Amino acid sequence: MMKTKKVIILYLLLFIGLVGCSAGDLATQRERQVQQGRDILIAVPVPLEFAEKNTKFLQGVELALEDINREGIKGKKFKLEIVDDQANFKTAVDLAQRFSKETGTLAVIGHWYSDICLPISQIYEEAELLTIVPTVSNPELTEKGYEYIFQSITSDKRIAEKMCAYAKSKGYTRVVVYYEDSSYGENLAKALEEEASRSGLVVVDRRSGVVTGEQFRNAYDKWTALEFDSVMLAVNMPEGADFIRNLRQIDQEAAVIAADGLDVADFITEIGEDAEGAVIMTTYNPNDSRTKLEGFTGRYRAKYQEEPDIWAIQGYESLQLIAHALEETDSYSPAVLAEYLRQMEPWPSVSGTINFNQNGEIEGRRIYAKEVVNGQFRYAD
Repeated sequence: MMKTKKVIILYLLLFIGLVGCSAGDLATQRERQVQQGRDILIAVPVPLEFAEKNTKFLQGVELALEDINREGIKGKKFKLEIVDDQANFKTAVDLAQRFSKETGTLAVIGHWYSDICLPISQIYEEAELLTIVPTVSNPELTEKGYEYIFQSITSDKRIAEKMCAYAKSKGYTRVVVYYEDSSYGENLAKALEEEASRSGLVVVDRRSGVVTGEQFRNAYDKWTALEFDSVMLAVNMPEGADFIRNLRQIDQEAAVIAADGLDVADFITEIGEDAEGAVIMTTYNPNDSRTKLEGFTGRYRAKYQEEPDIWAIQGYESLQLIAHALEETDSYSPAVLAEYLRQMEPWPSVSGTINFNQNGEIEGRRIYAKEVVNGQFRYAD
């Protein structure tokens, strides 16, 4: 019911915000204003507190800005408007309305969470505003036939495929799927169930909302009676950390296979010894020797005196994708830029040789499984 109310409110706001000015008018004004201006403005709405605490996303965006502006694009510089959407639906809607009407804004990189991003993408699509979505892997985003929305993170369907393949490679056959109560958790859990069925795995239980110690003990007793051999997690932090801690209090050996929602910079330090043995899916392997990745990693280390994470790459590559489209098209038209990205030939980037399919979903990245061994991540294909 709450989700339905949010969508109704969103469409009311969308109607009010765009009445009297068609999307085509906005797109034309945007192209003209960016062409005449000195800077190319990109809006980056993020849940600031979470992003700064758990990821290196903004560092990646800042490094991309530095790399791009070293030479500029057609005599112009990129300028970022990094704003806090507070992981709050109303705040995010207000920002989306503002970005859509501000014709000096060429593109948006965001938003972060499925429950916010999925409905808000409609605002950007209606305003013909190019949008790169770097953190929402929900396949619903690319199933709506959008023209201006691009999912630059590997989709949940591919993550589910990798998780099930990994489980099979380890001889697991009876799995528990635990998910958070969100669009991300629900859709990934669904993808895991479907892929498990195709792979010959048995999902003995699908569960969410286990909060108290008693609830966890009851759930674990059920899983044990059903002879589970592994748990697949479709959660973000901090819920993922809480789940693993609770599980380790009861069972130190249970296999944990997590999606990339737990692929955050402080995963091991946050959970400590309880992280041992956990396996996380990721599209970033620091041992990969590709030239683009090595160059990025070297510049990142020199600038920040630390190692990057997958979210630093997501931030970096999102801005670079916009720059690449501008350079290749010699156009500021949102329609031209969007069409180029959709038809783009495989492009050697930091994360691999990538392109987008007709639905705006990224393709070409490898997925790795990384396991915590002796307090460090060990990577495997």
